[in-house]
Amino acid sequence: MLMAEINQRFPRMVTCVQSLHRNALPVNKIGVHVKEQCDIAGISAAVRPGMSVAITAGSRGIASYAAVLRALVGYIRDLGAKPFLFPAMGSHGGATAEGQLDALASLGITESVMGCPIKSGMEVVQLGLTDAGVPVYLDRHASEAEAIVVVNRIKPHTNFHGRWESGLCKMLVIGAGKHRQAIAMHGMGTPGLRDHMPKVAETVLREAPVVAGLALIEDADHCLSRIVGIPADEIMAREAELLEEVRANSPALPVDDIDLLIIEQIGKQISGTGIDTNVVGRCRLLDFAAFDRPVVRCLVALDLTPDSHGNAIGVGLADLISRRLADKVDPRVTAVNCITGLSPQLAALPIALDSDREVIRTALDYFCAHVPLDQVRVVRIRDTLSLDEIHVSESLGAEIATCENARIIGEAEEMQFAEDGSLL
Repeated sequence: MLMAEINQRFPRMVTCVQSLHRNALPVNKIGVHVKEQCDIAGISAAVRPGMSVAITAGSRGIASYAAVLRALVGYIRDLGAKPFLFPAMGSHGGATAEGQLDALASLGITESVMGCPIKSGMEVVQLGLTDAGVPVYLDRHASEAEAIVVVNRIKPHTNFHGRWESGLCKMLVIGAGKHRQAIAMHGMGTPGLRDHMPKVAETVLREAPVVAGLALIEDADHCLSRIVGIPADEIMAREAELLEEVRANSPALPVDDIDLLIIEQIGKQISGTGIDTNVVGRCRLLDFAAFDRPVVRCLVALDLTPDSHGNAIGVGLADLISRRLADKVDPRVTAVNCITGLSPQLAALPIALDSDREVIRTALDYFCAHVPLDQVRVVRIRDTLSLDEIHVSESLGAEIATCENARIIGEAEEMQFAEDGSLL
């Protein structure tokens, strides 16, 4: 033990089950829904036979993404047009044409699967400037197309809140503008994304041949729930509306005031920041520290997922971590990711203790010492994606009983640990 134990008892915990939004679109119906929404978006009226049509393809693990893109390619090809995909992913894939092709291939997006060319390059053209003087760039291949269709998931951003966060507008800016635009936007910090990104998107919509967008909505299980076709001149307004809908249905912790949050695992595939900042409230960017809620006084993390391949972005959101997690961190990979995103604190390694038991014991004894054990507000989650069944301290039972979408099941039990100190 690094620090002397003050109290050998642990809080009694109960299981909390949350009713989360679930409405998965049947996989065999995706093609039908894509066609319907393309009609609603007016693509058939805007695209004529023989036209070249550029389609954005991002690097995020979006549910059923390859299936949606393939159906969209087929729809445009049936119109007699000539569709092609282009990587719209800013600096991902090492900011190289080959790396971005590899990133798409890892998502099952290849020329043979999609049935159309994929034109990958980092060269851009400048479309103009915003009123604030921000340069506006677009992928050269896309700029040479006669029509552009933008496709992306609508979701809250992990670094800021605004009317437009992570969606079609971001894809038109950070994605379609390639590394050049990504640097220009991230270089302005949080205001770059929150305040300037919408203006850049408006310029792209005005100066480039964007004809429509397909907005993808996921449910709490991260299954594709809805596909929404939007004409180009409605993208800004409709995306803002859809973001509010998504935010209302996004998984969250059942309480906003937490003394100790225990996260069993963090990872890059769980969130772009390793830990979803919208769930825990902490951001720790250079120019933005936290959202208004929830308030977590002490956060501990116990492990890093294997699929993160050592990228421990988000570890700096924790106050204490286990030695097990610390030993899995690749400092270089983590640092590159965090520096690119202007979030060096997300790579800062917290104090590492030898076991889960020591991490939690130290947090309770020293960071939550002002709260009696039977009143301490503890929440334990597997990760920030898995919020349907969590564990909470007995002291939160009465509060959760008033929640509309959460209920307590089973009996309270004290935290249990294996002989090696691992949390059971």
